[in-house]
Amino acid sequence: MNRTIKLFLLSLIIILSLSSCVMQQGISLSRGGSGWATTDLSVTPFFATVLEDFQPFSEEENPKPLLDSSIENFTKELSKASSTSYISSLKLNDYTYFIDFTFSSLTQLLKDLNNREEQSIVTIKRTGNRERLDFFLDINNYPELTRIVPFLADENFETFGPLYNEGMSEDEYYEMISYILDEKGPQEIRESIISLQLTTPSTIISQEGGIIEGNNVIRFDIPLIDILLLSEPITFYAVW
Repeated sequence: MNRTIKLFLLSLIIILSLSSCVMQQGISLSRGGSGWATTDLSVTPFFATVLEDFQPFSEEENPKPLLDSSIENFTKELSKASSTSYISSLKLNDYTYFIDFTFSSLTQLLKDLNNREEQSIVTIKRTGNRERLDFFLDINNYPELTRIVPFLADENFETFGPLYNEGMSEDEYYEMISYILDEKGPQEIRESIISLQLTTPSTIISQEGGIIEGNNVIRFDIPLIDILLLSEPITFYAVW
């Protein structure tokens, strides 16, 4: 298996930079559908403070930070999946986390995480000796994403997501964020991205919506605001 990938889902990474909140998800696929996934998540002190402010009251002395609990819960879900192995999770500092694991089938992994039900966000189809990965996310299948990434369904986060803000414009959303959080909020969101880097087992012959970084490496960048509003479907694909 080629483990030389950069880290959404898939070669996944979160850029280790405190200049913005960035999640990078990397997936390296081998022939047969198995592979290796990595997730790098880096948040700014601003976002970390926001999460702390929204953390539910707990009678525990020194309760775990909300993000720590979310990462821990996600790795527990990974360990329950029949398609995963060699799962590891590291907290590199107060604002940066790293997860990696192997999977026997990307399709099965996403099904496992979606409450063992079929999902429509990421699909892989083979035609002859070619394979194609499609990503499609809109307001209708967003609930699938919240099952795959449970943090998105957390009551402290979901009110900032698309199901609660359907039809809102970017300007209206940023105005709301400035009022609820801080005048720094809109800029922090503008600078935040989710990056999916995919390493394929053979040369990529066509794609849409991505940036080619090598013969078999492609990166798809999704601005966070696009996911928070989902005013239009987010789509991209690669064929190899």
